[in-house]
Amino acid sequence: MSGRAPGWRWGAGAGLVSGLAALGVMELAGAVAGVRTLPQLLQGPILAGVPGPIFGFLIDNLQHAGKVLEEIGLLAAMLLVLVALGAIAGQLTVHRQLGHAGLWAGAVAWLAVCLVALPLGRQGLFGLASGSPLSVLAWAVVFAVYGAVWQIAWPGTVELTAAGPEDPSRRSFLRAVPLGIGAAGLAVLAATRLPAWISQALTPAGSGLVGPVPDITPVSQFYLVSKNFQDPVVSARGWSLRLAGMVGRPIALDYRTLLTLPGTVSEYVTLECISNNVGGNLISTGRFTGVPLRDLVRMAQPRPGSAALNFAAADGYTESLPLAMVMADPSILVAHQLDGRPLPDEHGFPARILVPGHYGMKGPKWLQQIEVASAQATGFWEEQGWDQQAVVKTMSRIDSPRDGALLRLAPIPIDGIAFAGSRGIAEVQVSADGGRSWFQARLRPPLSPLTWVLWHAVWRPLRQGTYTLTVRARDGQGQLQTPRQSSTFSSGSSGYDTVQVVVVG
Repeated sequence: MSGRAPGWRWGAGAGLVSGLAALGVMELAGAVAGVRTLPQLLQGPILAGVPGPIFGFLIDNLQHAGKVLEEIGLLAAMLLVLVALGAIAGQLTVHRQLGHAGLWAGAVAWLAVCLVALPLGRQGLFGLASGSPLSVLAWAVVFAVYGAVWQIAWPGTVELTAAGPEDPSRRSFLRAVPLGIGAAGLAVLAATRLPAWISQALTPAGSGLVGPVPDITPVSQFYLVSKNFQDPVVSARGWSLRLAGMVGRPIALDYRTLLTLPGTVSEYVTLECISNNVGGNLISTGRFTGVPLRDLVRMAQPRPGSAALNFAAADGYTESLPLAMVMADPSILVAHQLDGRPLPDEHGFPARILVPGHYGMKGPKWLQQIEVASAQATGFWEEQGWDQQAVVKTMSRIDSPRDGALLRLAPIPIDGIAFAGSRGIAEVQVSADGGRSWFQARLRPPLSPLTWVLWHAVWRPLRQGTYTLTVRARDGQGQLQTPRQSSTFSSGSSGYDTVQVVVVG
């Protein structure tokens, strides 16, 4: 090959197909061996570096689709880096006559993961903190594939391997091999990630509920939010919940023992995500069963000076609660069932913390450890600037009619929900003139003092036209829901939910 050949272009092309192959092998390692992929390793550090207001803006405007776009962006960034490495390898091959440059590029990528990405993902240098050599070996395979495919895809390899001009069919075959390998990597990536992306972005849990909602949310429609691209699946076998720290009696409860502890209770609770927009569906009600957290704390015998409980979960999530708050509130549970069945994996099996009256971020799923400490540690989301107290704000929502509905000039039923945490709901009012006048809605008795209230009203429009329906609620302490519109960051959204409808004859 001539020294004037555009080595970086050919190298970048080889880097593209070998990068796609590497992405496919990485996804296979994650699916088969449980290895954390590069997006999973870097998600936490990237979130930590995003200013809270910017993160809040993205949450408000993208909701579930934001996580999908983040993961796609990280995969695209990884591919671009591998293309750039391929381009450099091409330059070195052409201008420095470096042999096996693709394999050297793969070795550089492997070292970068071992020395940078794995430590950032809290697995230590070369993954040593993970306690298993599987991760570093899997990454070695990923980048060995990258280097090998690059060598095959490099145009010079085809020229040297083919029989010559008189054998164009063999040359075409050799050129098609790396393209096929790259396409296979892309196909693996699509097969492993595309279904989850579509589900998260277009059909998140709860999106199927239209019209008046039931008192209890079906488990299949219970809202789902986590910090993870792929949530952990924790087996009951070998799992234990540890209570340690400033205690006189450290304890470890296996799953069977947790289920048979005395004092197990069931309670109806509404959970709402702090990222729930005004009128949003990141709110659900279920019957949770578990053990009052304060009972477990008493078993561990906190020592003098104890003031906080710090939680750690299997996905690296952290949270905390004041000890005095826990000891005063028997409704705070270590929950292990939802609606009479074991917690689904996506809702935190084997156990999660349930903190009624506070946004869902205060209740870690996949719970592993409770540390009794002298002070509260900063939780995962608090590190990004979200409110540590996370007390739910009074909210109300119109579920029926839907925004943009075309209605007949007749008595029109209006239905929805209202929620104020443990404060309860005293009244709900509806306006059909944009808030200039209000009429009362009828409240259904809640399932418990910790759940939402379903409300119903009948509106009798006098003439045809376009109307704006608005709802507001008053909590059990007499405080009226604030009309001030605010985004979810940093303590939850506020404002009145509205829908616009058209009344025809």
